[in-house]
Amino acid sequence: MSTTSPHSEARLTAPLLLEIGCEEVPAGVVPVAAKALLDALLATLDGAGISHGEGSWLGAPRRLTAHIEGVATGQPDREEIVTGPPMRAARDAAGQWTKAAEGFAKGQGVEVSALAVQETPKGAYVVAHKQLAGRASAVVLAEALPDILRNLPFPKKMRWAREREPFIRPVHWLVALLGETVLDVAFAGVQAGSSSWGHRFYANRPTDVPAELAGYLAALREVRVEADPEVRRQRIRVGISELAADAGGTWIEDEATLEVVTYLTEWPTPLLGEFDPAFLEIPAPVIRTTLRENQKLFTLLGSDGKLLPRFITVANTLTEASRPVVARGNARVVSARLADARFFHREDTKQRLDTRRATLDDRIWLAGLGSIGDKVTRIERLSAAIAQRLCPEQTVAVARAAQLCKCDLSTRMVFEFPELQGLVGADYARIDGEEPAVARAIAEHYQPRFAGDAVPSDSIGASVSLADKIDTIVGCFALGMQPSGTQDPFALRRQALGVLRILGEAGQALPLSELVDLAVQAVSGVVQTAKPVPAEQLGADVQRFLRGRLSSFYANDFPADLVEAVLDAGYDRLPTVAPRLRALDRLRSGEGFAPLAAAFKRVGNIVRKSGGELPPGTAVQPERFELDAERALYAAVAHVSERVNDDIARGLYDDALAQLVAIKPAVDGFFDGVMVMTDDVAVRHNRLALLRSCADLFARLADFARIQA
Repeated sequence: MSTTSPHSEARLTAPLLLEIGCEEVPAGVVPVAAKALLDALLATLDGAGISHGEGSWLGAPRRLTAHIEGVATGQPDREEIVTGPPMRAARDAAGQWTKAAEGFAKGQGVEVSALAVQETPKGAYVVAHKQLAGRASAVVLAEALPDILRNLPFPKKMRWAREREPFIRPVHWLVALLGETVLDVAFAGVQAGSSSWGHRFYANRPTDVPAELAGYLAALREVRVEADPEVRRQRIRVGISELAADAGGTWIEDEATLEVVTYLTEWPTPLLGEFDPAFLEIPAPVIRTTLRENQKLFTLLGSDGKLLPRFITVANTLTEASRPVVARGNARVVSARLADARFFHREDTKQRLDTRRATLDDRIWLAGLGSIGDKVTRIERLSAAIAQRLCPEQTVAVARAAQLCKCDLSTRMVFEFPELQGLVGADYARIDGEEPAVARAIAEHYQPRFAGDAVPSDSIGASVSLADKIDTIVGCFALGMQPSGTQDPFALRRQALGVLRILGEAGQALPLSELVDLAVQAVSGVVQTAKPVPAEQLGADVQRFLRGRLSSFYANDFPADLVEAVLDAGYDRLPTVAPRLRALDRLRSGEGFAPLAAAFKRVGNIVRKSGGELPPGTAVQPERFELDAERALYAAVAHVSERVNDDIARGLYDDALAQLVAIKPAVDGFFDGVMVMTDDVAVRHNRLALLRSCADLFARLADFARIQA
């Protein structure tokens, strides 16, 4: 066994800069890989005991960069204490060092006379004190960097030319600087140096860069590279806004596309283009999707809120001479894409949407769960049952929306643009003269499509959306297709979050367990699998999965122990979960919460441990009370019970908790003066029943036993 302690700190510091230069990396990979690079460098320094300052990552198509301020130039010297043999084996009867002690000293590189004795709980042992000089940071980093680069999290790695090291793209240069020192490291056949490269077209030449961050950024800007992605993002945003204003409109802010073009460019320049106004006959969502998905373009709205026949592209190589050429080139591609979309739209609308329902019977949804038509049948049945709880006056509209919700899957437009499913169906439903609420529900039943997306705007869309999502979840579980680790091919986690958000945020009066039971009944009768899951187990598995997703969702905003405490008290009525969490979180932030939680936890623990002893339904018998402390607690519980129950029914959880706080003195007095587990069985049961009535009161809000007070 050995222990170490600092002996002297390295006082000199220097900035650390690492840049990997390569062929263009996919836009979505750049920020992930650059952050991973920084994290790995920080972990290496921390693991080696090398002090350092703040770190930052940068990324562009041709470079991944990590920078750390104030890295110590070496590890601190340290003293290492190594424990050797016990004293009884280290000295003989005459008090002389034994062969065991001499061998230990030799192995540690010290003189036997330098050995010392240290008392431990196991007795006296021989120890060696060794003074170890810290290693240079440049050496530590040079040894670690090849493994760091080798293990960056890329979706796919390839080997290039004759190089043995796999990487996402061919590596062309490597900058590795600790202050003015170039680290002695090579990777993928490239030796590290102090030279980066400029823009591939504007300034395709090497340029020396310093390790200091501001100097590094300034040097690259001289060769038309903006390495800071936030600066690029802001430049794009400002440029688009200015061009949109010049065109008499505003741009439709699209953060996802902005993120992509930020990492597709090193020296971004927005450029205005236009297309034939005749294409505006195409539904606006189709135009926006066509331009966004195929060419990463931004669309504009006029003062009337309608699309303008304009677009904005973000170029990486643009000069004054090339502006008209680039604009015309983009316009030609846009026109071709929109011509296709117009053709699909015209062909699709020659047929009514509802006539496509029969074609869904020929399209397999999941092996074992039949066709898409079979799924629609289950959605119709489920949404009808849900609508009876959510909007009984809208059952006809819900039935129509459920019937049509998947019909656009057989259209040519959705075949070409799958991301438009729902939106295309809504547009075609409007053209066919369907009710606006039905058309809206067709579009919104896919919502929320992603984190932060809105839930359906009314109960019609919510009914169909819940039916669709819960059917998918239960169906996949019935086939044994549960998510595992990072694998979730059917996006069940996203579907689950959609169910929970709709029931929770929209204040829907439908218990989660009832929704699951409805879906289990619908699926159990049709699933075809060699090992069918019993309905009771299937429901329990789905409930467990949904509870886990609910816990993860709220853990982003509340402490994990509060989340578990509230969920353990019940989450079937989802609209109550968030308000209870907020009320409990506010109570916890005040003074005196820890003793309160401890008192309630003690009540709950006693009741829980004696659950097998106390007969069910045992009522409190006040005439059996022997002590004033019993009577005081009984009176306190009786005094607040009706008020607490009323506050909970009205959603006034802060008021309910305030009432519970008021009974804490009576709880404390009870535990101070009453022995619960007395030998008299009748008295013991009566006291346990009293505590259970107290526990039942606050168990409707939270399980205080789960709170780490």
